[in-house]
Amino acid sequence: MRPSRHLAIVVIATALACSGCSDLGRPLRPLPQPLLSAETLDFGAVTAADSAFREVTVTNAGTGALLGNAQVSCPEYAIVSGGGPFSIPPGGSLTIRLRFHPAAEGAFSCDLDLGFPSGRVALSGSGALQTPGARWIVLPDSLDFGVLAAGETATRTFTIFSVGTAPLNVNVSGSCGAFQILSGDGAAAIPPGGSVTVSVQFAPTTGRGQSCSVSLGPGIPDVPISGFATTVSFANDVQPILQNCDGCHAFSDPGSGYRILTQDRIFTYPPGVRVIPFDLTNSVLYGKITNSGQYGQLMPQGGPLLPQVDRDTIRDWILEGARNN
Repeated sequence: MRPSRHLAIVVIATALACSGCSDLGRPLRPLPQPLLSAETLDFGAVTAADSAFREVTVTNAGTGALLGNAQVSCPEYAIVSGGGPFSIPPGGSLTIRLRFHPAAEGAFSCDLDLGFPSGRVALSGSGALQTPGARWIVLPDSLDFGVLAAGETATRTFTIFSVGTAPLNVNVSGSCGAFQILSGDGAAAIPPGGSVTVSVQFAPTTGRGQSCSVSLGPGIPDVPISGFATTVSFANDVQPILQNCDGCHAFSDPGSGYRILTQDRIFTYPPGVRVIPFDLTNSVLYGKITNSGQYGQLMPQGGPLLPQVDRDTIRDWILEGARNN
């Protein structure tokens, strides 16, 4: 074989092999990345023949569609909504609502099977009875931790008051994800006129909205708790990346960069805003830096693609609400 012909074959083969490389165009194989809001769900102590409800959210932080099939196979548990086969697009999420309905006293466990690659969520709960004459007041009846940066912690409390004529049976449980009960948990019989204060800590290590429920005991409504966490700072993490675009744009300007991205209208591509909080698909900026083809040519113009770590930073910032932090 002639050397020139051999060289041509090598060049063609190399070009074909690299045609999907991330620095030349679209990623070769888009992959899903499942994130679960909780890996366990504790329904607590529920009055026999009554019901309690919990939710788990599956988020796709990857670049390809996340496929699965949500199902349970235990008689005490049922999927109220979000069950069956699912397909979650990149940046999308699915919330699955479950019901625990114990027919008798005792402990019951099961699994929510989401299929590969999302895995399983462990379910637990028990059936119990409340003392006749027991009454209660819970103040406050919900906890909202607001917005924290990942790595920060905050503590909130609520109090269960026994206001009936008989002792109030409580069984406080429900630590999940970034929420941890610090004190006041476990089983107790609160005498009439007595109370128990429960302390809950929010210590997020990952971003986005998070929620949980604290179970208080048979017949007593749960205390819902929620909080939001951020892992990305616009000023410290996103703006330095956008210096790559300064040849054509002023995204990295501290005074106007955030406004240009999230408020200024553009008419080249619908919906007309470069960044839409929580929405990767309709954020023009993300489509540009990932070379999705949805919004014209790659940015930075002429390439190559931004490093994967930078693209992931901008992705997480958008999914965390594109805050001006």
